[in-house]
Amino acid sequence: MGDSQVIALCRHTLLAVVATGCLAFTLPAAHAWGPAGHRAVGAVADDLLDDGARSVVSQLLAHDLDKNEQPSHRQSLAEVSSWADEIRSTSANRPKWHFDDAPACGKIPAGKPWCEGGECASTKIEELRQVLGDTSRSERERNEALKWIVHLVGDLHQPMHTVTNTYLNEELDDDGNPTDRGGNDVHVALSGVKTRGARKLHGVWDTDFVAQAFHLGSSQVVPPAEVKKLVVRAKGLQDSATGGSPDAWVAESNALARTVAYDFDEFTCFEPINDIVVLNAAYVKRATQLVPKQIALGGARLARLINETLGKASH
Repeated sequence: MGDSQVIALCRHTLLAVVATGCLAFTLPAAHAWGPAGHRAVGAVADDLLDDGARSVVSQLLAHDLDKNEQPSHRQSLAEVSSWADEIRSTSANRPKWHFDDAPACGKIPAGKPWCEGGECASTKIEELRQVLGDTSRSERERNEALKWIVHLVGDLHQPMHTVTNTYLNEELDDDGNPTDRGGNDVHVALSGVKTRGARKLHGVWDTDFVAQAFHLGSSQVVPPAEVKKLVVRAKGLQDSATGGSPDAWVAESNALARTVAYDFDEFTCFEPINDIVVLNAAYVKRATQLVPKQIALGGARLARLINETLGKASH
């Protein structure tokens, strides 16, 4: 079945399958890197912690609580990496912290106008870093700051968490939003991949491309052998690559969103996309090649941030 046939089939129904006879797997909707991606970022960082930081992290996670305020028995950055998603159904949920909705087109304005009240990932990472390194704060405060940092650094290396396509004249989508909500309002199908229906552009970057990159099937854990490869990749990065500020990471990921994630013919700046977009094989290949790079980079930057923050703290 060619792409034109896929498009026709998808237009007939959102629940159509993409192509007969192709690889099949179905992944749950997610709000950031899915559990596999976040856990991999945390696992890379776990390996790259220095002895002093590792000791403090162990202390801060010794009495870790889950979303229900019960002992979680989680002892690593990998294990706590999805806590910030798990608490979405609780009063601790902070949905705006997961994104930096920089524009998909035009110059990125100074002052981060999308971060009203400091409610965005890049600003929160800087604030939470101060809490993490402050030994006068309670163990609980530092523990949650650590868990948020692990998650938000991962978020900023998923390109669709640093971008949104704002519609001209504030034309509203079906949910009353003047943007595509970081690709959540762009419905897509992946050429060569069979799903139960149309997916969201944001969602395929969260989960599908992670699964493709690491051959996960329905699993949500990157295999240890693949994590080792990511660690080797992270260790090979130059110091200049692993440094920088969260604002710089946003700009970098936003550029990837523009040049890779939104790089399909149907995308038009400032305009909604009403039809289902078929992402061709070349697109899928580029995306799945980018995912390991971003996870390794995110893990390396997370480890450096924690090492530097806890290295300055008095233990």
